[in-house]
Amino acid sequence: MKRMKFFSLLSIGLLMQLSLVTVSQADRVTMKNGDRITGEIQRIWDNEVIIEPEYDDDVNVTIDLENVDYIESEREFDIELSDGQEVVATLPGVDEEGQQLIEIDGAARPVTLAELYELDEIDDYLDWESHIDFNAAINKGNTDSVNTKLFADTNLKLGDHRHIASLTFNREEQNGVTTKEQDLFSYNYNWLFDDPWFFGALLTAERDPIKDLDLRLILAALIGRDFIRTPGTVLSGQLGMGYLTEEDIFGVSQESAVAIWTLRYRQDVFTDDLEIYHDHSINSYVTGRNNLVIKTSTGVRYEITDLLYANLAVDYDYESEPAGTAENDDLGIVVGLGVEF
Repeated sequence: MKRMKFFSLLSIGLLMQLSLVTVSQADRVTMKNGDRITGEIQRIWDNEVIIEPEYDDDVNVTIDLENVDYIESEREFDIELSDGQEVVATLPGVDEEGQQLIEIDGAARPVTLAELYELDEIDDYLDWESHIDFNAAINKGNTDSVNTKLFADTNLKLGDHRHIASLTFNREEQNGVTTKEQDLFSYNYNWLFDDPWFFGALLTAERDPIKDLDLRLILAALIGRDFIRTPGTVLSGQLGMGYLTEEDIFGVSQESAVAIWTLRYRQDVFTDDLEIYHDHSINSYVTGRNNLVIKTSTGVRYEITDLLYANLAVDYDYESEPAGTAENDDLGIVVGLGVEF
């Protein structure tokens, strides 16, 4: 009985300490009118501070810095000051004169809030995000058609190294005749050697026998930059050169040097539940036959639950000189469901 009482008291004590730690680690924004917002600071940018309040983790609150008195946080942030200096610092509050403090390696110094040109959360060493989409469009009537798309992607980050892979299966059928049978695999490796700049290596494989393409392989080296990388927005681009080999269904093969441009964009809109995205790649043959290949995918994901979301996608492919007698462009619009983990 005494042992049970001891463990009960110990458990209560641990819970109380955990609560105190949780409270102490919460960020606080104190306004000039005396109001306080407690939560988790996401970013400071363009003279605004964005904080996720404790009362609702699905909504971010944006506050003009001119209305803020001071900020308190025990977490470390990547901070760029208005003079261009970049530091890792905490925000311990204010000094005796009421001026905002930043603490760098245990040493506190006063700054004005206007000097905080940009503040971002420090990226986790390990982070990943994966999606699996199944989209379909079915028409019945004068023309019977079935369009399906299975898409899976994953984005794994390990420190300064990112691995982005995707796999797509596209199928179309009109009046019982298969009009598309496209399979596409892509793997993109990024090394952030001087954030936001990174080196990239790209491998893609594609087949579409309906368009007379048996196999197309590309291996490329690229240089890239993260134009925007915040909790709610990602925008990055890559430019480089690579080696291409392809073979049509008639057994005719060729090799070529190819110039490559890729763009990847993600942004939360209004709330974390709604995301818009856009990916595109442009491949221009430098040697061999004259061909320009453009692939784009634009869509919207709406989160239904923490795992399930609805998806609407518009895919567009273009080739200036496609294999065989295939058409130059191809447009697909599909809706469906997906899972995120």
